[in-house]
Parts: sequence; C-alpha cells; structure tokens
Amino acid sequence: MKKLIGILIVVNLISCKQHSGVSYNQPFDKNDGLKVSNLSEHHFNKDNFEKISNEVAEGKYGKLQSILLIHNNELIIEQYYNGWNPDEVHYMASTTKSISPILMGIAIDQGKIKDVNQKMLDYFPQYGSLKADSLKYQITIQDLLASTSGFAWDEVSLPITDPENMGVKMDKMDNWLDASLNLPMKTIPGTQYAYSGPNNIIIGEIIKVATGQDVAEFANDNLFKPLGIDNYKWFAKNGIYDLGGGLELKSRDIAKYALLHINKGMWMDKQIVSSDWINKTFTPHIEIKHPLYGGYQWQMVKTEFGFDSWFIPGNGGQIINIVPDLDLVIVINADNKRIPKDERTPLEYLIKDLTKLHPKLNKCGVLLYKWRDQLSN
Repeated sequence: MKKLIGILIVVNLISCKQHSGVSYNQPFDKNDGLKVSNLSEHHFNKDNFEKISNEVAEGKYGKLQSILLIHNNELIIEQYYNGWNPDEVHYMASTTKSISPILMGIAIDQGKIKDVNQKMLDYFPQYGSLKADSLKYQITIQDLLASTSGFAWDEVSLPITDPENMGVKMDKMDNWLDASLNLPMKTIPGTQYAYSGPNNIIIGEIIKVATGQDVAEFANDNLFKPLGIDNYKWFAKNGIYDLGGGLELKSRDIAKYALLHINKGMWMDKQIVSSDWINKTFTPHIEIKHPLYGGYQWQMVKTEFGFDSWFIPGNGGQIINIVPDLDLVIVINADNKRIPKDERTPLEYLIKDLTKLHPKLNKCGVLLYKWRDQLSN
C-alpha cells in the first residue's frame, strides 16, 4: 500500500510539471514600477492565451523560459516555463544591441557627444593611421547605430557553432576594439545593411571616451538606476564590455526597459532619454529586405494591417517586440541554442499569435511577419 501511494505521488508530480505555466496567472504587483492588470480587463481572450501557453509548455517553440506582455502600460502576461526562476538574470544575447542607441542617445542629450554625424575615428586618435582608408574615415556614429558601417562582416551566414563564424572569431580576440576598427571595408558607409557585433563594441568605446565611464558604469548611472534595475551582469574582456551581446537582466526588467521605448523615453514621469531620440531610433534608416527595415539596431517589419512592428532578436530565442500603434510590448526569453530549427516552430509565429490576442486584431486574421531566419535562432 505504501509503495502504491508513493507511485501515485510521483505520477501526480510529473503531471504537474508537464502542465506548469499552462493556466493563466495574473502578474503580481512587485512595487518595481511596473503596473499590473489582467487579460480580461484589457479584453484579451484568456482561452486563446491558454491555448498558446499550452503549446509553449509542450515544447512547440523549443525551451521557452518566459513570456511577458505589456498593453497600455500594464503588465498583463507574465508566464514562466521549464522551471525558470523569475528572480534570475537571463542572457539577452543580441537583444543587448538595443542598449547601444539608448546609451548613445543619453550621451548626446547630456552634451557629451555632439550628434550622430561625428566621425568614428575622431574618438580614437591612437588609430590615426586608419584615416588613410578613405572609406573607413567616412564612418559616422549613425553608420554604426544603423548597421551600415560598411565593414566586410558576416556573422549570420555560418551558425555560431561553426568556428569559422566571424562573430566566434571576434570573441576570441584579446582586444575587441582593435580587431573591430581594423576590419577591412566592403561598401560605402551608409549604403548597405550588415548585422554586426563590432559596430556595438565601437559604440561602447566611443561612449567611454566621451563620458569618461565605461559602458557598465554609464548604463548603471543613467539607465538602470532610473529604471530601478539593480540585478544584472555584463560580460567584458580586458576592460571592453560586450555591448553586442553580453548583458543579462531579469525578464521583468527587460520588460521595463522595453516599455521605456514605447513611452518615448519616459519612465515614471522622468525623461530618461529624449523622445526625439526614440523617434530617431525607430526611424527606418535602410531597407534590409522588403518589407524589413533597419533603425538604430532595431528592425521593423510592415504588417498587412498598416502598422509597424519593431523587434530585436537574440540568439537562443530572445526577443523584444514592440507595436507602437497597438501600445503593445512582448518580451520572450528562451534557451534554444542547442535545439535544431527543424525540431521547433520559429518564434515569429509565437509573436504573431500573441499579437493577435489584441482586441483590435483577434477577429482580423493572421498578421504578416516576414522576419529574417536569424529570428528563429
């Protein structure tokens, strides 16, 4: 009899684990600046979300760890999966790149940097010899922010598991700034988009030169403290911080940071970065591939319903997605680096289904999302 009871208990625990995170739970008010509400109050269909949540828990999209959704400045979805601890910082991968424009905007607001037309090499007199390269000398801060620097760089054609991947090779360099500035040129700056981690390394070092603080210090004083974020990790090598992919934040803090963008740089009645700068960040500076456009590190896809959807992806299933016209913010964290693409549905479909929960769209059919293959990495 005791043996049978033990078996029943084990079966019950397994069953609970399999269905963890399926049922909708209203987010808690943690007094951290995030207002909370629920799906019903915002006229989002709870049954439809629970269907999505069930698919997530069953592994349809790989190993997801969190989904957070903010509508009209209120957190209405905060679901965790696969045993993820909400108080643990999560690797943001390339969603870290979105920090570059925010910090640059703050530095410009403070007068530490004049504007985005400043030449890259003017901040590094020790590399004066590089000015002899007529193309390299043209690179501006805007070119770095908009991923149009013109460097001969390709970190997306080969998987990051391939030792020949340019990003993997760069990570092994002892001096990331030296390696980035000395990259050969391929195109005229400002004319062609190329997804690039080195651009962000250079941005971080420009901020360091201009402000006298490294990226971690400057971000802490001017971004994280105002947002009430005190638990984070940065990856750095030899004093250079990885602004292209080395930040770790709690999922809820990523949501707070994302909300800053949809509110035009405002957080709790304080202007962290100017609204004008947010507008510039979310201005399509170059067409990547129709209907995909690039802003300052963020990418934008035009939907068939006439509004723009801005997103920034990170390896392993990290996504921040913002739809200003719907006042909608979606944050997803996952650990899909070791799960083959053919064994999971691309996360763009999850973003699409979550967006369709919006009361303006839940009767309109499927949104048009044509994202790069990198998004499903």
